[in-house]
Amino acid sequence: MKKGNRIVVDLQTAYKINEVYLYDRSRQSDSVWIYTGTMTNWKLKGAMMTKGDITQWGWKKFTIDDSSRYIMFRFNSWEADITEAAMYGCVYGKVPTPPNSTYSGTRLPAKSLKEFLGINMYNGSQMQWMKPFYNTRMYTSVSHYDTDTTSTFPDVLYRPVGTGWYNNGTNDYYIVHDSIVRFNQNKIWLSLLGVPLWMEKKGYGNHDRPVTKIGMDTEDPSSYKRHANLLWNLAAAFGSTAVDTNEIQSSITPRFSGRNTIQIFENGNEADANWVGNKYCNPMEYFALSSADYDGDENKLGKKMGIVNADPNSQLMMAGFTSLDTNRVRILDFISRTSRTDHKFIWQGGIQYHHYSTNGKGRLAGEVFSTASGGASPEEDSLRKRLAKVRDYTYRIQPGVECILGEWGYDKNRSSKVSTPLVPGYNEQQSQGIMLLRGINAVAFSGFDKLIIYWMRDDENGGQPNLFLSAGLVGSINSSDQRPYESWYYIATLVNQLGDFIPEKIISESGNVWVYKYRHKNDPSQKAYFLYCPTHNGTTVGEYLLKTGKLADPAVTEISLLDNSSTGNVVQRSGNGNGITIKVTEAPKFIMVKER
Repeated sequence: MKKGNRIVVDLQTAYKINEVYLYDRSRQSDSVWIYTGTMTNWKLKGAMMTKGDITQWGWKKFTIDDSSRYIMFRFNSWEADITEAAMYGCVYGKVPTPPNSTYSGTRLPAKSLKEFLGINMYNGSQMQWMKPFYNTRMYTSVSHYDTDTTSTFPDVLYRPVGTGWYNNGTNDYYIVHDSIVRFNQNKIWLSLLGVPLWMEKKGYGNHDRPVTKIGMDTEDPSSYKRHANLLWNLAAAFGSTAVDTNEIQSSITPRFSGRNTIQIFENGNEADANWVGNKYCNPMEYFALSSADYDGDENKLGKKMGIVNADPNSQLMMAGFTSLDTNRVRILDFISRTSRTDHKFIWQGGIQYHHYSTNGKGRLAGEVFSTASGGASPEEDSLRKRLAKVRDYTYRIQPGVECILGEWGYDKNRSSKVSTPLVPGYNEQQSQGIMLLRGINAVAFSGFDKLIIYWMRDDENGGQPNLFLSAGLVGSINSSDQRPYESWYYIATLVNQLGDFIPEKIISESGNVWVYKYRHKNDPSQKAYFLYCPTHNGTTVGEYLLKTGKLADPAVTEISLLDNSSTGNVVQRSGNGNGITIKVTEAPKFIMVKER
């Protein structure tokens, strides 16, 4: 059935609905339907054909005569141009009070900068350059795991090691994401992209739904049994709970389970892309996929379906959005509460947004990129304030779930729409690092729980202007000759010097010097001041008095960024009763003190 576009109105409590009026402003004749009921049981109560004639625009009356909390308007296509609706009836229960416009409840504990920061990457990055990043978001294709092109589901065998292989020297598999976790003692999750190999061979790609058979209803969780079964096998293989390896559907031996390296699974990436036409993944489709992937749609799909049925400690992360679209989060939350019997918000692994700071204009990500000619600084983008609004609204929807900025970064190439703003006296690589540090600080003070920098390694050699392909912190696409840019060293310096510090206070976000204050997560007397000039025109303040708290020790450590150094230029200074006078530039400095 072609389901078309739908608007569901939640009246918050049951009403006796007598009449509904729709205002028809269509220029084409098309179908409109009205329903009452619930998200799982709709009853058709009225239908109409739009007039498609400007001389007949006006209100259309429907007699409903039903009791319902929800009412749905369904449109065959965008041609059914209904611009207003009015409903008449009597309330049965007490109408809830409107929610507060701002969030005032409990917030999640602030993370240290080390625990807060992460990197996007895929197979091919060398291990030593992963060291500064506690969180890793690893792009990987579903077709690397679901490689069976001959078997009929459920008799499918997967390749759980993906692009890994068996190492006869260690008598174990070499798997990139396992190695990252063991090398860096960090957390990693898979951003599972696209469709199984059998669908790829038929011409389907990243923006298609991974249904078990072509033609299945993409809004029905049962259409994703094969995908949910794959997720069960991945969670059984890499989660914290060992299962009988005879249950693992593996095309390779020896089989394994409970490697305890992955407990978060992201089922897609930017499914809300609005520029892919009819391949756009609507919220009902993404919910159906996610409910199947999480627990086999509350175990309706059978055995070995969904991550939590393999490993109860595993969590599903919401596929990253193309923009800061809190409305899509609100819709997915509503669908979860009204379509599952447990009313559970199934993306406990995190709500993930993507955003890039550009000079483009528009409401949607596609509009912004189409008008952009280059990147904007975090300050020009009002990045902290922009994200603080998103974080507060997300708290209102799901206060206990982490809020993640899953992509943000800059290209070094000057022709890119997200090119890093150049700082006078610094080259593209250095300027990228300066802007990244200023942005990391802005996101940390916005209240977001994690920031995953885009990207680990350049995807191009040379000066091509393609978007996102020169955003790497490490140069060269040749995996045997990777070299860090200054941006990698600058971030390593931040993590090595301030990694155990959490945001405490915004001291100043005005004038020529912006100042932020961090404190050590285990020793509140240890403070770190992060300060810089918020421009990229060569501004310098020669003698800036940084007013600290009352010092317990006059010793002050000043740390400046230094090329090819992962600790920076460290200078010991002496403070006085008023603080310390220092030179401030557009490249951030860290001032470390001990306060009473």
